[in-house]
Amino acid sequence: MKKENIINKKNIPFGKGWGIAGFILGLLSIFLGVIGLIPAILGLIFCIIQFKKGKTGLAIAGLILSIIGIVNGIAAIFVWSFIKYLMGSAT
Repeated sequence: MKKENIINKKNIPFGKGWGIAGFILGLLSIFLGVIGLIPAILGLIFCIIQFKKGKTGLAIAGLILSIIGIVNGIAAIFVWSFIKYLMGSAT
């Protein structure tokens, strides 16, 4: 018997944990800026693992949020570098 088919006492099928973790990390990454790159990459990996086990709504949402978090983190690095450049050239 596959582990995904086992039902626990609350009638919730096992095997959706990767998608839930990916969703939470993706959501967290949006609000953390540059530091959010780490949870965004982890969330992306977790959502990909969930896709291989079976697609869930939270895995899809987590994948989208993780991609937004990665773009947000990279944009924050560019903005920070540009401000640092302007501050250095102003003196």
